Amino acid sequence: MSNSQVEGSSANTADDEHETAPPSIELNLRLDENGRTTFDPAAAHQKVDASVEDTNNNAEQPSKRAKTETESSTMDYSSKSVLTNLHGFKLQDAMDSLLFDCEITDCGLLPRTFWMPAKGMEPRCFLENLAMQIFHHHVPKSSNFYYDQATSGSEWWVQIRPSPPAGRYSMLADESKDDKDDLAKSGISFHWDKDEDLRLLCGGSMYIHPHLSTVTYLTDLGAPTMVLSKRVDSMTGENIVEECDTSGFIAWPKTGKHLSFDGRYLHAAPSDLMERGAFDEQCKFAKEGLGDKQKKVAERRHRRVTFLVNIWLNYKPFNVNLFPDTMLNSLSKADLFDEFALFNRAIDDRKHSADVEVSITSDGAKEVTAEVSRPVDTVCMTWPMGAPDDDEQIQVPIPLGSIRKQRSEGSNVKLSWQAASINMSGRKGS
Repeated sequence: MSNSQVEGSSANTADDEHETAPPSIELNLRLDENGRTTFDPAAAHQKVDASVEDTNNNAEQPSKRAKTETESSTMDYSSKSVLTNLHGFKLQDAMDSLLFDCEITDCGLLPRTFWMPAKGMEPRCFLENLAMQIFHHHVPKSSNFYYDQATSGSEWWVQIRPSPPAGRYSMLADESKDDKDDLAKSGISFHWDKDEDLRLLCGGSMYIHPHLSTVTYLTDLGAPTMVLSKRVDSMTGENIVEECDTSGFIAWPKTGKHLSFDGRYLHAAPSDLMERGAFDEQCKFAKEGLGDKQKKVAERRHRRVTFLVNIWLNYKPFNVNLFPDTMLNSLSKADLFDEFALFNRAIDDRKHSADVEVSITSDGAKEVTAEVSRPVDTVCMTWPMGAPDDDEQIQVPIPLGSIRKQRSEGSNVKLSWQAASINMSGRKGS
């Protein structure tokens, strides 16, 4: 376990009293050996009570009860999905209201993401309600699991493809580029979830990740989420080169499906994992006989809509704040679906890691299902990393046929590659 301090300050010089000091930050982090933000309840207790004499010798102190992180940590970081109670939900009007809420919060005039604290406030709208439920679904309630509730919570936002006219992507897109195959227009580019403002403040080298990243699909449409166990060094931003195999997870959208994975992992929603033209067909609907309001409702149903929640423990990312009070009246109330529980822990058979597994080695690829094991073909696919003008890219051998077969059912595919099978070029540490 290590304490890491980042200081971005610069003092004024004595020769120029009128020069204004640049903004500075001082950040103290506790990162464990895996690069995750951590919490020492014993140290916190000692700090708070350093000047207070404890006269109750019989009381059990947090410092005495504290376990090591290995003993207390039961967080599940594996890539997996579960069908929530939004799957098959019968009240279409409520679902339409939820999709409208997503369209509002995706507006390019609003902040990119929003905060829902782990403790101290009740959800004010239904999206905050979902964010709170997702946090408490994944964070263990065990008395042996310690985290700082004051600095923990959910960072939430939505992604919509195709982007509505007032949507974040539409408003911020570079109109000078007319690339209809641009990955970001129909999918999501490869990236690591992180405190983006902190990364920029530190010159692009600091990567502090959430503990978990999650995706909840609100429609059946669009590209699958692809997760790769590729990581970067938290302090330098350089690729971590590991000799072990790389694991991957492909999750196709299904309404109400909830995907979770390690917040340190590289991920994207590559639109070309779909057949050419398939997403355009999904977005089409018959407009004849529909009024303007009905067309809007139908259009929202025919987009790829996802609700994203990053679970942060012991750390709150910079400049991520509550959804603005001034816009709350535009969103559905927290009880939109009455007393709605997103997760049903009693239904274990709806939780699954993968329906198909594919192993890619130097000798070829093999697909394994419950019924059969057989060789399959792979295609080397190349995707950009970072900004469109950067030369960073990732090349991955993909069992495209095996992946596409799972689309109609909204299923998952688990992947593994031998070391050095995936090439990341143009990045530090590659």
